[in-house]
Amino acid sequence: MEQLGEFSQIFRIIGFLGILAAAAYFFSKFVNNRNIIKHSTDGRKGIVLSDTRSLGNKQFLVVASYDQEKFLLGISSGSIQLLSKLDNSSTDEAMGSGKAGS
Repeated sequence: MEQLGEFSQIFRIIGFLGILAAAAYFFSKFVNNRNIIKHSTDGRKGIVLSDTRSLGNKQFLVVASYDQEKFLLGISSGSIQLLSKLDNSSTDEAMGSGKAGS
């Protein structure tokens, strides 16, 4: 009888640890999937990642926007480099010419 009580207590502890591990897993998924867009106190949006392209080997090209400005960033495992500040008129023309060529 005493062994049955000990087994029941061990089963409860293992069950609790399993529930705790599952909660930690889902919480980490929730935190990692949050939207990068942050709002400042005056209601404006902060940094927005418009587009991302993988170059392989943990290297990416990213178009990031802040307020009305756009930037082309090069990202690797050890650094982030500003490659170019993008002009809104040149990106609009590029998008328009890409659609016309299709």
